[in-house]
Amino acid sequence: MKTRKKILPDIDSLDAVISKGKATIEDTKRTPETTKRSRGRPKSRVKKIQCPFYLPEDIVEAIADNCRGNKSVFAEEVFKFYFDRNGIEY
Repeated sequence: MKTRKKILPDIDSLDAVISKGKATIEDTKRTPETTKRSRGRPKSRVKKIQCPFYLPEDIVEAIADNCRGNKSVFAEEVFKFYFDRNGIEY
């Protein structure tokens, strides 16, 4: 049996569009009451953000040759070394 969706008579009206939206902000932080203990050893969660770069081919090849398997950790080490050397706070 097929069902038909309800269609508002004036679907493009601003009031109809606003009334269908969510007005709440979802909080994804875990609180001690809602946190369920997972199996295994506890892991420290460090907030990380993905940041893509466009790099020349020779630099990408040098990163791949020297990264010891994990390019993100290698990039983090390089940036920390550069910031420490130039006195930039992070």
